[in-house]
Amino acid sequence: MDTQHTTQDFQHLKQGADDYIKRRNLRLLANHRKELRNYTRAEASAYLGIDAKTLDKYVAAADIDPRRHEDSQWSIDIAEMYRVRDLLPEALRKEPKFVRSDKQQAQVMVIQNQKGGVGKTVSAATIASGLATEFHQEYRIGLIDMDGQATLSMYYAPEAEQEGNLSVGDLMMRNFDLDEGETFEQVVSEAFLETTVPNLRILPAAQSDRAMEGWFHEHVFSHQLPSPYSLLSDIIDSVKHEFDIIIIDTPPSLGYATFNAYFAATSVVFPLSITENDIDATCSYFSYIPQVWALLENANHPGYDFMKILLTNHRDSSTTTELMNNLYDYFGPYLYSKEFKHSEAIRQASSLLSTVFDMSKSEYPKSKATFQSAQQNGYEVTSQILRDILNVWREQEQA
Repeated sequence: MDTQHTTQDFQHLKQGADDYIKRRNLRLLANHRKELRNYTRAEASAYLGIDAKTLDKYVAAADIDPRRHEDSQWSIDIAEMYRVRDLLPEALRKEPKFVRSDKQQAQVMVIQNQKGGVGKTVSAATIASGLATEFHQEYRIGLIDMDGQATLSMYYAPEAEQEGNLSVGDLMMRNFDLDEGETFEQVVSEAFLETTVPNLRILPAAQSDRAMEGWFHEHVFSHQLPSPYSLLSDIIDSVKHEFDIIIIDTPPSLGYATFNAYFAATSVVFPLSITENDIDATCSYFSYIPQVWALLENANHPGYDFMKILLTNHRDSSTTTELMNNLYDYFGPYLYSKEFKHSEAIRQASSLLSTVFDMSKSEYPKSKATFQSAQQNGYEVTSQILRDILNVWREQEQA
């Protein structure tokens, strides 16, 4: 045993892993290149809440040819849908466009659980895309991928790392140089990338962000980082005016990256898969969470606007019913009443690097009824989260 051989072994493992991930990502991109969500004439009419004749009028006014496609079928994509909606008079819009007042703060929600496999990333992606697409107020949504696995980034910015875009780790570790006249705020704003949803942007992660924990330890121990929990908060503060709601996906661990997410957040949602093992592991985590909060409070966190538990992977069974009854006994006030149900449509969409809100029913390759049910379930889950956010904004406006 010697350090030289051990170093070589770790380097070989790293190289193999990097090559494997690169090959996997290239294969995913080749097989599942993500396109804008498309709508048939009936879907577009239902989405906007107007009849087909009125729809045709405003599609023409937006200078869109819905039959330009090879098959000549009527279809418009989500970006074109937003252009049409922008032309509608207020009387025809389902909801007026939201404009956040000076009193209403951008809401920053962290999706966190130290237990892996409970649905953090799928929940974050579904909630973000649902808030962006299913509510006609056109909320400006930001996503931040704090997990070095970069799974969420594969949904919305799969080519970010190959194209040399800055990751959240690059920003936190300051792995960039400012050009002459360029500001930190400009760098951060450009790092939030456009996605296939017009009002949803993402600050991606990269595989290299796995080095972040080591970087934090080195800088904290050498006294070069007096405020190690506030780096992400500084990043968000520089672009808060560009977003209404920011959602942070976190790794299944409790390192400096997760503490930064907690410190930057104004609210917390804990996804919890309804299985005995996941509940036990999450309860163990909750037993420790007061110590986490003590560190955050000591760093001058002002407290959260709300804190909720979101149940995931719900299957209809007597075992699930018993587990849910137990959860309501002990965590009732914190549980959202609507849970993400186990769904083949969600699983299938995820395999296509999408959520059920990134595609339309007509685009889904399998059972349309299953897909529509998953969309409705996602809408119900997202609606209750939005209600909490709206209540916070209402209180801030009245203060």
